[in-house]
Amino acid sequence: MKILHTIPGRNWGGMEHRTVEQVRWLKGHGHAVWLATPPDGQTWARAQAAGLPLLPFDFDRPWHPASVRGFRRLVIERGIELIDTHVTRDAKVAATCLDLCAVVRSRHVNQPLKPSPLRRMQWRLGADHVITVAECTRSALLADGLADPRRSTAIGGWADDAFFAAAGPAERAVLRGQLGLAADAYVWLCVGMIRPDKGQNYLFDALTLLAARGLRPTLVVVGAATAESAEYEAELRRRAGELTSPVVFTGYREDVAALMRMADAVVIPSLTEAQPRVAVQAFAVGRPVVASAVGGVPEIVTPGETGWLVPPADPAALAEAIEAVMAKPAAAGAIATRARLLAEATMRFDHRMKTTLDTYRAALEHAHTRAFPRFRGNSR
Repeated sequence: MKILHTIPGRNWGGMEHRTVEQVRWLKGHGHAVWLATPPDGQTWARAQAAGLPLLPFDFDRPWHPASVRGFRRLVIERGIELIDTHVTRDAKVAATCLDLCAVVRSRHVNQPLKPSPLRRMQWRLGADHVITVAECTRSALLADGLADPRRSTAIGGWADDAFFAAAGPAERAVLRGQLGLAADAYVWLCVGMIRPDKGQNYLFDALTLLAARGLRPTLVVVGAATAESAEYEAELRRRAGELTSPVVFTGYREDVAALMRMADAVVIPSLTEAQPRVAVQAFAVGRPVVASAVGGVPEIVTPGETGWLVPPADPAALAEAIEAVMAKPAAAGAIATRARLLAEATMRFDHRMKTTLDTYRAALEHAHTRAFPRFRGNSR
């Protein structure tokens, strides 16, 4: 299959990471695949470093005649059979190619969309299939009339093989030494972009509450801020200096699997999520997960079975859950083991990509049968 993925933005986050991983997997499994993205963005730089096939394209004016002509030429020249779009701008320009190929619209966030006749037309007629990263996102699109239940699929997050691998004999000690962590410290890992919707400030509040009870676990914050959230990061770093619990900021890291194995537990204090990859990855590593009950998180984190759920923006509840994990290590370990088994059975990368390819085939089937926009196929 000849597949084109599109990323219109220039920042680097979970959506971009997920897309680049898909491109890498598709290339490794024999598909002709390209990623179209602005050449001055972080996604381009990271995909280029990974040796992935790239096409430079600026999506800032998606319906401008020059953009439409350029994108259609790109699709025709490479004989693209299916486009998988990931944001609104690329979805708009891809919709102008419905006569040439199938179009999939992927949605990675859980923020509600305000329905309108124009938006319904763009979603219902502008794509052959919709992929969401959580069932709650799909349900919201269905409720608003933006998606067809027969042409929409929820495909959750995955963990690649690195997260299922066993730790090396000295990995934990080496990483702790590099980060300046005590060998016997209880370490919580928080992975995600540093920005207000990820809720790191509420986690700091919870650490203050825990310190008042005599508990001072170490927190390792993995991730980077965007330009828009630089002030938020600066405030977090200022607050970290006032906490009695040790806090380490690592910035963006590629070795998240090793960092999770180095840690004792994982915390996800987000205010909004679709379905966080971090939870699935922690499951695969076998680490207890405490997470906010937002979006699609409860679809995989089940209290007492695969993790702990707390209300968002509630430092007291977050502190109680963290204390519960630390106070009963045997019970926490049993829950983490059940989560690991769930990840083994349903959340491996190959499993998720098989579902993705099935969805692509369904989109191609629909493209061949739709009356409007009429599909004539991509002929060079």
